[in-house]
Amino acid sequence: MNYSFSKIFPLALSLFVLLPPCLSHAQKNLVGLQKEICQSPRQTIDGLLYWQQSESFNLERAAACLDSNAALAERQALAQKLKALLDARGLFVKIESVPKDPNYRDLHQQAKYTLFPKHTKIYVEQKDGVWLWSSQTLKNLSSMYKKTFVFNMEPLLNSMPAWMQTSFMGLAPWQLLGLFILILAAVIVRFLIMFICANQMRRIMQRIGMTWAEQALSQVFKPVGTLAASGFMALFWPLLQLPIRLSQIGMLAIRVLAALSAVMVLYKMVDVLTAWLEDKAAHTDTKMDDQLVPLVRTALKIFLVAVGTIFVLQNLNVDVGGLLAGLGLGGLAFALAAKDTVANLFGSITIFIDRPFHIGDWVVADGTEGVIESVGFRSTRIRTFYNSLISMPNAKLADSVIDNYGARQFRRCKQIVGITYDTPPEKVQAFVEGIRAIIQANPHTRKDFYEIHFNGFGDFSLNILLYFFFETTIWSVELKERHNVMLEIMRLAEKLEVQFAFPTQTLHVESLSAAKAQNETKAFQKNELHDIVEGFGPDGQYAQPAPAAISSGFMPKGS
Repeated sequence: MNYSFSKIFPLALSLFVLLPPCLSHAQKNLVGLQKEICQSPRQTIDGLLYWQQSESFNLERAAACLDSNAALAERQALAQKLKALLDARGLFVKIESVPKDPNYRDLHQQAKYTLFPKHTKIYVEQKDGVWLWSSQTLKNLSSMYKKTFVFNMEPLLNSMPAWMQTSFMGLAPWQLLGLFILILAAVIVRFLIMFICANQMRRIMQRIGMTWAEQALSQVFKPVGTLAASGFMALFWPLLQLPIRLSQIGMLAIRVLAALSAVMVLYKMVDVLTAWLEDKAAHTDTKMDDQLVPLVRTALKIFLVAVGTIFVLQNLNVDVGGLLAGLGLGGLAFALAAKDTVANLFGSITIFIDRPFHIGDWVVADGTEGVIESVGFRSTRIRTFYNSLISMPNAKLADSVIDNYGARQFRRCKQIVGITYDTPPEKVQAFVEGIRAIIQANPHTRKDFYEIHFNGFGDFSLNILLYFFFETTIWSVELKERHNVMLEIMRLAEKLEVQFAFPTQTLHVESLSAAKAQNETKAFQKNELHDIVEGFGPDGQYAQPAPAAISSGFMPKGS
């Protein structure tokens, strides 16, 4: 059919004339609807949500309070996207807390109301006397929607049969099926991450020779896998398009699970760190750092538990700042009550910094004598020599005078040996030099300093001073070598026929037989005395261990 220009032109002209009145009429209807249902922040927010419920579905009214000049169909699509965004992110609006004052102003005296403190891009504002969803919110809606939904579910939903989309008690069959698939996929992701991490980490540990860390690291993979699974669920959870309350509960559970997993990763990493510290401490001479490692582990874990609790509470939307402020006053009273505990804690820090002793040292502190067994945050445990266990507060121990016998390089032996008065001077000299030879021959005695001398005339004996040192820090070694030296001295006295003195009373009767018996005591030649002294020196025939050589004459080398 052909139309001439003369027939088409009047028709186009009539449409051009009639269209503006039609548009102005639609605009007037929108303005009238906004004045009816967009008078306050509460009306505007409630209108978007209420008119998209199944029992009161009306997209025209739901889209009425949008600050947009787009066509009705586009504004309706924006309204649906905005509600879907709020539902998917679990952003539940408490309508009763939204102001209903038409003249509402925020803290900055702006006609603006932000729905959620953490989501400042979602807000309503007053414009031309009505409250509308802001143009900035609608501008950011597309980018926020794409971040929330990893892909568009509409084509898939449209291809499903009707019975899969039929809602029953707020949930459709496809949502239940999707929930099951999502949980199953998250479990598979967890085990895959654990398997991959375990294999890769084992290869790295074997390559760098840190096989000691494998056991500690194996405990880290489980929370790492759980963290990855929770991230996977958080990514795909909005696609289920669950009701707002169920979506909110699910997102909250996922956030808490992720927070707990992150805290557990750090918690288990403390074991890895302390395993490394234990490996380093095992190659040091001191035992104090071996005791320090468990304290570091405990302190770090307590710190992580405290920080992790705050982190989890924040994910539960608990006002942590207000909670900590409320605990501040109670904390002051607690600090005053726990001042002794704090003092002991600083005492333990002082002990670890100053290191007045090591684990296993024999100490005397504040009248307590024993061996250091362990050092804790509050007290130090000392095992006494009668096998009891004393716990001394670290604050008291840090302020006391500590006599550390375990820090000695040498252990002193001071002894007075008494021989009888009838011992001739030559034998006394030989006996003294023989003891010096014994000191030189013993491998555990200090060779550069000792004093062996005829030191005095006692009430019933000639006193010989023994003053020397054992080069050992172990008490049992000292006792064993003291035993050996004393036996050597007894054998020396036997060879020289020197008698040890003891308290006696002798009644002398002057007679020929007594004088004759006294004169019959064996007399030694000098060369005989020399041979006996040499025999008790290093490499001598009477010496037990004899690593050193002695000079000619009575005096051994080094005397």
